[in-house]
Amino acid sequence: MKTVILLLLPFLGFAQVKLEPKKLFDGKIQISIPVELKESDNPLSMENDDILFVNRDKDVILSISYTEEKLNLNQFYAYQRFLIKGLKEDFPNIIIADSGVVKNNERQIGFIECQEAINDKTVYSSIYFTSVDGRIFKITLEYAKDYQTQWKSVSKDIMETLKPY
Repeated sequence: MKTVILLLLPFLGFAQVKLEPKKLFDGKIQISIPVELKESDNPLSMENDDILFVNRDKDVILSISYTEEKLNLNQFYAYQRFLIKGLKEDFPNIIIADSGVVKNNERQIGFIECQEAINDKTVYSSIYFTSVDGRIFKITLEYAKDYQTQWKSVSKDIMETLKPY
């Protein structure tokens, strides 16, 4: 019986997200992107150099930025507090579920996990950031509650594939 349930999991929306390496920002950074997401021609805003990836239904969104803003190892917690303060100002009903700074593969990585009710749906967001050549590299993944089982750890998995060139 357990075998049958495990075989059915991919059909019940619990399939693991497959990542595929991709070079971004003029080949300066390689990171793996979920194959279900395709690069969008519509940026979030004209001022940002964010690269936007969306699924077919546009209910899973991955934004990746590599800014000119500087971030050194002593600023991770301050930058995290800055991001949380901005989120709470922009989205007063947002709930910060978890946040922290961890070390992975000798790289310091900050993260914020949050959720918000939007139009009667719960939307989850994962924000991960690090310093690449002293500049801020950040990914934001947003998805509906229906996708939580499948997408919850994807941001962490993506950051583990980061390779600067």
